[in-house]
Amino acid sequence: MADESNANVKEQIEKLIRLQEVDAEIYDLEEKKEYFPARISEIDSSLETKTSGIKAAEEELKKIQVEKNDKENQIKGKEEQIAKHEADLNQIKTNKEYKALLDEINNIKADISVIEDGVIAILDRIDEAQAKIEEEKKIFDEEKAKTDKEKEIIKAEEKEVDARLSELTGKREGFLQGVDKEILATYERIRENRGKIAIAKINGSLCGECNMTLRPQVINEAKMKKKITFCETCSRILYAEE
Repeated sequence: MADESNANVKEQIEKLIRLQEVDAEIYDLEEKKEYFPARISEIDSSLETKTSGIKAAEEELKKIQVEKNDKENQIKGKEEQIAKHEADLNQIKTNKEYKALLDEINNIKADISVIEDGVIAILDRIDEAQAKIEEEKKIFDEEKAKTDKEKEIIKAEEKEVDARLSELTGKREGFLQGVDKEILATYERIRENRGKIAIAKINGSLCGECNMTLRPQVINEAKMKKKITFCETCSRILYAEE
């Protein structure tokens, strides 16, 4: 690196370690932030499924109302038959025909009575269906209250994450001061390729991130801090604690 000979490598490594601590937290918070919209969407989808009980109860009510309308139309048709037969009574000339038509009128009236009993039973079913709808709506409202509270908690947490990210972004800008530009560019490139960790501590003879064995020469160079040293396996910058 062109500027490395002029840079205090030990100081640069220390700056990168502090920078990485901030960047690692930023990385985790940004990952966490991605979870919030997905979780809210999941909650909304789950709540939508809770409307199925209301919809089923409303559909059942519609079916019963159709039955009621059908029976009321039957009654209306039979009443029209009765009105027509009663008008025909004035035209009949024999007692036999008169009696037969009266019997027919009474039979129709008996049919109407049966249908009306059916309508009364349907009215009871309508009351039950309406009560079921209200029950399902109550269940939905209770579930919605729970999910609304959960969404408020998520949004509050998201607000806290945003505030912390803003704070860390300012802190990061401060840590960038004094970091060699070429070393910083290398750090950023590694971080982009390797995720949140770009600089790894040496643990014994191993890279602290990829856990691969390091050559003694590499370990010595990292300890001497005369130049930036890299893991030959994962390409992360290496450092050794005093």
